[in-house]
Amino acid sequence: MGNNPLKNGSGSSSWLHKYKPSASCSIHIMVAALVWSGVGLMLLIRGLINLWHIGPKAFWFLPLFLLLGFFKGKVMLTKSAKKNIDRIKGRPEGKYCIGGFMPWKAWLLVAAMIILGRLLRSSPLPPTLIWGIYAAIGEALLIGSLLLWKEWFSVVQKKKL
Repeated sequence: MGNNPLKNGSGSSSWLHKYKPSASCSIHIMVAALVWSGVGLMLLIRGLINLWHIGPKAFWFLPLFLLLGFFKGKVMLTKSAKKNIDRIKGRPEGKYCIGGFMPWKAWLLVAAMIILGRLLRSSPLPPTLIWGIYAAIGEALLIGSLLLWKEWFSVVQKKKL
């Protein structure tokens, strides 16, 4: 009973610090790029496949959805990616958990977006609109991830020199 460092309080922070999966800034940037790219690709593909199953009429709206996704990616998500890069690079090297590639408030936003996606799929909105939104958000995430990848490659190149 007295040997448990989490219970007696004397070693809890050192135990957590010792076993925390911390990562370097370059790893945080790479993980952010992977997550943004992976989720973006999944949403884009899911949207396109479901639009395909709806039929040819649905594809008439695809240019509009992709245009909206492009602007969302360029205007909003590129700015978010830049803020995330600056936040990561402004921290001490190797002191933050691997999940710290996003601030904790962003994790709450991710949870909210998952719930909203579920609600959207079960809504009475037309399927073309639902899957077009998926494709647009997926494209926007992919565009936003480009800045993260560019930064990660830049950091990796600097380490090689």
